[in-house]
Amino acid sequence: MKKGQILLITVMLLATLMTVVLSVSFQSVTETQLTKLEEENQKALAAAEAALEAALKQGAGTVYIGEGALSSLTGFTGSASVETTTSNQFTSSLVPKDDSYTFYLENYDPVAQSFSGNSSAEDITLCFQSGTTNPALEITLVKDDAVVKKVVDPDSRISNASSGSTACTPNSNFNYSYSVSGTDISTNTKLMEVRILYSSTKLFIKRSSDLPLQGKTVVSEASSPTGVSKKITLFQSYPQIPAEFFSTSF
Repeated sequence: MKKGQILLITVMLLATLMTVVLSVSFQSVTETQLTKLEEENQKALAAAEAALEAALKQGAGTVYIGEGALSSLTGFTGSASVETTTSNQFTSSLVPKDDSYTFYLENYDPVAQSFSGNSSAEDITLCFQSGTTNPALEITLVKDDAVVKKVVDPDSRISNASSGSTACTPNSNFNYSYSVSGTDISTNTKLMEVRILYSSTKLFIKRSSDLPLQGKTVVSEASSPTGVSKKITLFQSYPQIPAEFFSTSF
């Protein structure tokens, strides 16, 4: 009877020991795999960032990992491309109070730092968002031979300002809109500078035909041999003119 009990206890101890050993071994393997995965993630991200920087430096087209300027990057595949697709709509990043956003109404070459073509003499819908304090807009049209200013204030805090409209079509994320006349824009307006007063907001613009590019959109992706992949999308706007350059005191 005692021998049977001793044997049973021995078996139980061995089973417990094996469970502990297997558990430790499994945890060690899991931690090693997670560490390797994290390393692969970081390396793939670094490769995607390197490709993105190379594409920005090249300015147009596509760069490939392992080729040309990226020939030193081995063990990864992927590419980065500068997208040139145009649209008749554009949404800015959040523009802080008293800051401004520069919209390009003629084609701009950032390398030559020059404009080409003519602006389109058509109406532009400019939308902005309400908040605890509604923003107001100071709109400056920069022409070849003149500067035209418009002011939009839905709360009538600025004398002689337009109140705008309380709807934005087709973007319902924006509460107010103002139509910039194509007559005011004509064919010689290079820039539309929009300064934000009273409260920060994003800006949305739309017209019938496609707008000129407002900057570079670069999409970069890198993959490791084990299948770990990282994708980065970056928008780099064309030069932004400081708000103080066209500021007016009310």
